[in-house]
Amino acid sequence: MLAGATHARRLRGVVGLCVTAVLTLAPTASNAGDRPFIATTSAAAEEDDDAVWSLETVFQRAGPVRSIGLAAEYAFNPTDSVQLEFMHARDREAGESERGFGLEYKHLFNHIARDGYGIGVVVAVDVSRPSGGGWQASEWNAVVPVTFDLGSPTSRLHLNLGLSKPRQAPRAWTGSVGFEHEVAKRTVLFAEAAHTGDGRLLHGGVRYWAQRERLAIDLSLQRLQSDGVRRQGFVFGLGWYDL
Repeated sequence: MLAGATHARRLRGVVGLCVTAVLTLAPTASNAGDRPFIATTSAAAEEDDDAVWSLETVFQRAGPVRSIGLAAEYAFNPTDSVQLEFMHARDREAGESERGFGLEYKHLFNHIARDGYGIGVVVAVDVSRPSGGGWQASEWNAVVPVTFDLGSPTSRLHLNLGLSKPRQAPRAWTGSVGFEHEVAKRTVLFAEAAHTGDGRLLHGGVRYWAQRERLAIDLSLQRLQSDGVRRQGFVFGLGWYDL
């Protein structure tokens, strides 16, 4: 009986770790999605993003699972960019950990400042290494992001539809919706809901621009659900832009 309970706890921990890893690495769930979102990618072309770098780091807690991610992005021009992300996640309850890398390319087909909406395509591949294992390709993703200006560049709605193929699992449709609105000078509220395979995500919080368009601080709450297991926690992020 005790052995069965221990096995069940370990299984729940592994499920939670996998969900968090997916929501951290995959572009349908990370900047991956674009910060401050976890799972939602923006299709808004920033007109001053021409041969510039950005650097983002994010720490997440969801129940016993802790993860940290670091992403470097290079924008060739306002509509084309590539991003490399590193992630490390650990489940303290199950004693399991995983490291991974994600490589993402994004192309936008139009300029939101001109048309009032933006549409693009994102393709990405992830490799990961679970504790006690070796490096292996873990997932590929393709996402179509659409972003609408809601009467102002400081108020935007983001819709994502994608296809994900995890290793040793069937292909699955993914989707998310995100909203952001500047409520005060340098202060943006945001929220998103996402469906990733059998996982669900609710996430929302505040972004504060310590230096407008240069340095951002994010603080938010999240709730994850997979196979009936729910985990709640927080997200803390820092972003440096136009480097």
